[in-house]
Amino acid sequence: MKKRPSRDRDGMRRIDKPDITRRDFVGGTLLGAGAMLLDMAAPGTLRAAQTGSSAFGTLLGQDWTGPGGIGDYRKSNGNTHEVVNAAHAVAQGDRAAKAPDATDAGDFDLVVVGGGFAGLMAAHTFNRDGNGTCLLLDNHSIFGGEAKQNEMVVDGFHLHAPQGSNGFTWPPHHPAWDEFGLPTNFDDLQWQRQASGIDSPLRIPDDSFDSMGEDTAEADIGYFYKDSSSPNGHRWIRNPWGNGFRDAPIPDEAKRQLMALQGFEWRGAVPENWDRWLDSMSHKEFLEKYVGISRREVFDYLDPLMASSAPGLGSDVVSAYHGKYYRGPSALRRLVDDGPYMDWEQDDSIYVSFPGGNAGIARHMVKTILPDAIDGAHNLNDVLYGRVNWAELDRDGRKVRMRFDSTAVRVEHIGSPSSSSGVDVIYLKNGRHYRVRAKAVVMAGGQWINKHVLRDKPTELDVAMNEFHHAPMLTVNVAVRHWRYLEKLGISCARWFEREGFGWYTGLRAPLVVDGKHMPIDPGKPTILTFYIPFTSVVSHTGLSLREQSLAARHALFGLSYAEIEGKIREQMTVMFGDYGFDADRDIAGIITNRWGHAYVVPQPGFYFGVDGKRAPSDVVREGYGRIRFGHSELTGFQLWTTACDEGERAAKQAMSLI
Repeated sequence: MKKRPSRDRDGMRRIDKPDITRRDFVGGTLLGAGAMLLDMAAPGTLRAAQTGSSAFGTLLGQDWTGPGGIGDYRKSNGNTHEVVNAAHAVAQGDRAAKAPDATDAGDFDLVVVGGGFAGLMAAHTFNRDGNGTCLLLDNHSIFGGEAKQNEMVVDGFHLHAPQGSNGFTWPPHHPAWDEFGLPTNFDDLQWQRQASGIDSPLRIPDDSFDSMGEDTAEADIGYFYKDSSSPNGHRWIRNPWGNGFRDAPIPDEAKRQLMALQGFEWRGAVPENWDRWLDSMSHKEFLEKYVGISRREVFDYLDPLMASSAPGLGSDVVSAYHGKYYRGPSALRRLVDDGPYMDWEQDDSIYVSFPGGNAGIARHMVKTILPDAIDGAHNLNDVLYGRVNWAELDRDGRKVRMRFDSTAVRVEHIGSPSSSSGVDVIYLKNGRHYRVRAKAVVMAGGQWINKHVLRDKPTELDVAMNEFHHAPMLTVNVAVRHWRYLEKLGISCARWFEREGFGWYTGLRAPLVVDGKHMPIDPGKPTILTFYIPFTSVVSHTGLSLREQSLAARHALFGLSYAEIEGKIREQMTVMFGDYGFDADRDIAGIITNRWGHAYVVPQPGFYFGVDGKRAPSDVVREGYGRIRFGHSELTGFQLWTTACDEGERAAKQAMSLI
């Protein structure tokens, strides 16, 4: 007789499986010799970036990827070693397989290359409006792009956390929301914002991003400073934006300038063509010249926050125009009258998240396209927690098929692009090359790989693609058996400084309650702390160009072994929380790393409106050529699930007009 799952008193379904122990996740070792260091004493990283050389002469292995947890995403925790090895082989020129050398894998009306939000939306658009057949190819082992999740079982609790994309606005603003069967009634949604089993109230945010900035309306944030004048060598400051950083061990002028970010108002008339004007300078230039920011402490605060919430790198290389999208204390959001005020500042939207982040949205998209691909009915509970039926993703005879672990290595027209009747797509799967032919193709990945895969692209397009620069991100999900140390500090989230440690921010998260089930929000029970880690401390304000910074940051990410990342996380948590009851050996149940080598496009000055009268690179890419069209959120300069869907739908409609 099958044992019935039990329920804990706070409603979380208990899983009758053995606990995932620390040994399952970290192999019981912290040994590892790293190729790169995460500080400015790593000259090899900077030299490699300046010369354009590669650190990837040898293949990466499982010890680099580390464990992936359980469930549908266990083999796809970020860019795994298989994904990186295949992609770098393409980028380094190992893509010479010709059509006659590849096994024929069929003809399709549309082929979509990329299975993130843009690719899924392109496939959905074809499924809804198109005729014929569509094949979606993706190099990962499951759909979603960066909208994937990690799952772990700790002390009987099944825990979920985002690998990358996390959080959405409510009420939803995108018209496709209804099409995917996502919840539309606010009364159907529930949150558990307050912890149980705790003596004093503690504000806990609904998602990972909204509490990173200066707004503390939904979180109690503690700032950790190393301080030699304190007895234990450090100081915690709780919610410092409320008192002007009064107790922070930084110069008074730095405190004043930090508050200037929050309180800035533009004096006088807004410049004519303010959008192009802003796009002509870096964010750092704007802050220095028009807000009066000069202290390094302010940029040390601002850069990892800016990098993690969108562009991946810091203020010295990002267009000031991007600041209008930025949720943190950028000063640009404070422009008044005719200035750029973001929509979310003008309505009653709130920012929330599913247990596994925006993997929940991607799963609804797949369930809509292929109803049998995920177990259960088309409701929130079943789509989020039902298992993927792998055979249903690529079943013969379906209008739309999805094929994973398939890296596109060569895409080119059959004949001249201007008169071609089709496109050859060569992809690599399980060590073998395959060829499919399509009447049209949507390239739904980023330009970092498109420029290597496309074999017959025109010169203008090639030049535009090279104007897209990308920054990495490391997402680390740390399963802990309790968080009494946070309770003792009176905080739900912690902020520290990159130059003083590893990472910069983590905290509790109170995602949606689904059919009464939620992760326990109790200091005596397990949870997952998510670390979004950029590499701005390696490269920002070094004088390196954007291209050099992008390469150096990526080298820093890829140069770390899993064991080194684990060691740095354990050390950082011990430094911050060790005096408050945290013990790494006892309290850490598992660590999963998710590396994203090209997590964000970095929109440099001129990205949005062009330079010297030339068209913006995104305008050139959106045109496409021949029978190939492009759709990816990076074309907007600000990567959200909504912008990805917009670009994917547009590209699909363009491609369908060619069929």
